[in-house]
Formats: sequence, structure tokens, C-alpha cells
Amino acid sequence: MVVTLRQMQYICAVAETQSFSKAAELCFADQSTVSQQIKQFEEKLNIKIFNRETIPLKVTAEGEEIVIKCKSILTGVEELIKPIKKDIHRFQ
Repeated sequence: MVVTLRQMQYICAVAETQSFSKAAELCFADQSTVSQQIKQFEEKLNIKIFNRETIPLKVTAEGEEIVIKCKSILTGVEELIKPIKKDIHRFQ
């Protein structure tokens, strides 16, 4: 099973905006891409992260834990690359 950072970014963006189309704008992606990537993620884990029958979208009970973990992972990745970004900017 391969889960991508991009999928996690999409999940967090949808959770934040409560909308696939707004999340797509935030992520500079197509709405269909965001929707498809999240659907693939859900299928891999055999869960539903979002209740697509509500407007605005709501995170499901089991999706809450996924959103929290995705945010944590993305924060960890950002912390990991922060020193590298500083070094790159220092040499420019």
C-alpha cells in the first residue's frame, strides 16, 4: 500500500475547507484530481474520511483520526526539510 504526501495534503485541505473544489484551489489542483486521490486513499484503507452527502462536507468519525495523523505527518515532513530550506536560501 502506497499513501502519498500529496494525498495527505488533499485530505487536510478538504477537512479545512469542507469542500473538494475549495481544497483544489488551495492545492493548485483540479477538483477531480483531489476527489480521485482521496477516493484512492479511502479505498486503500477501506474507510470513508468524508461524508460526501453533506454540504459542507463533514469528516466522518473514523476520518477524524486520519486527518489528525495526516496533519501530524505533514508537520513532521515540514520540520524535516526546514533546515534544508534554510541552507538552500543561504547559498542563493
